[in-house]
Amino acid sequence: MKELFRSRKFVFLWLAQAASGLGSTFAAFALSWLVYEMTGSKLAMGSIWLSFMLPNIIIQMFAGPFLDRWDCKKVMIFSEWFRAAVFLIPAILIPLDLLETWHLYLVAIGIGIAQPLFYPASMSYVAGILPKDKLIKGNSLLEGTGQIMMLLGPTLGGLLISAFGTELVLLVLIISLGVAGILLMMNPSAKKQQIEKRESWFKQFKEGLQFYRVYPVLFWVGMMMMLINFSSGAAQPMFLPYITDELSGSAFQYGLFTSAFSFGMVAGSFLTGTLKEPKNRKRVMLGSLLLNGILFLGLAWTPYYWLALVFCFGQGLFAIIFNINNTTLYQRRVPEHLRGRVFSVRVLLAQAGIPFGAALGGLFAEVYSIPLLFTVLGCMIALTTIVCWLHPIFEKLNDNDVINLDVQIKDEGEHKVSS
Repeated sequence: MKELFRSRKFVFLWLAQAASGLGSTFAAFALSWLVYEMTGSKLAMGSIWLSFMLPNIIIQMFAGPFLDRWDCKKVMIFSEWFRAAVFLIPAILIPLDLLETWHLYLVAIGIGIAQPLFYPASMSYVAGILPKDKLIKGNSLLEGTGQIMMLLGPTLGGLLISAFGTELVLLVLIISLGVAGILLMMNPSAKKQQIEKRESWFKQFKEGLQFYRVYPVLFWVGMMMMLINFSSGAAQPMFLPYITDELSGSAFQYGLFTSAFSFGMVAGSFLTGTLKEPKNRKRVMLGSLLLNGILFLGLAWTPYYWLALVFCFGQGLFAIIFNINNTTLYQRRVPEHLRGRVFSVRVLLAQAGIPFGAALGGLFAEVYSIPLLFTVLGCMIALTTIVCWLHPIFEKLNDNDVINLDVQIKDEGEHKVSS
């Protein structure tokens, strides 16, 4: 790691990403708290997440294939300063007592546009400033720093809101995002290879779809994740009213609850990294999702805050175990020149359920109750996982044969022409 800190460019990127992570965590926390404090409505909590997730998914899907053409440093600076600018709206209007709910929807749309640009641009920038033999260490340090910010941010945000109010959290996040942009300005742009052929987004997206025809198990994993993420999208906006109303918790306890999920992800990352790669990937991936659904049922019916913390920790742990194995599966199966295109399709499949879950989850909780919502979501995840376990296509998760995707995709294209 010492050699990484000898690189001025990497150190500035690392500090910028740490500041960005803290600002992003505070942003989600402060926005949720303001919406629920102003409205007290579970439906409003769902709709504010919908306002964030819809532009988030659209930007990820359409920008993915084109990021290789853009200056990643400028993309990251835009992401940081644009988000800082939109949070000036509540920061200025709260002291003047002029803040209204629709202002917060504008903020949610703004961060939904800018936030998804930062992470892929950062990963691309790292590849341009570090030699190949330093990439694993560099990515590990950046990912670890991001997880630490996700771990500490909600608890710190809850503590600051409890002690000083939302205004201080807004000020800290604006400063954090602003400083991140300044640090990135001090770095040079990463060198990029010239792209000889510029293809339309539709053509690149179509080529990404062809990959799923060659390796269909990933398509069905994406469909499964659409249903799972529907449940996550419905549950996440309800965690604030769940803690404050159902368990009579404070802002600090809500922050601690959110941090428990991140702590579970850190523990799951460490556990996955120390153990050997599983021989039965299907059992590990689907088993993790099944346990996640069971923990949802635990959240639904526990009356104890500290037990809810344990359940939330477990959800983070099993979620990251699934994600790591799923990402590894993609890395091994997708050729390098198709990754941006396949990623666009993957985003569409996996995340399409989130905004619908956010909208319907808030409506369901408003009409019925949060415990009943969590019960339905837990059953949905468990049943989806069991159906996938019994379906023969998911046996392909254990397939370690290398597929020549370029040849198969080319053969499919020639077959279409000849037919």
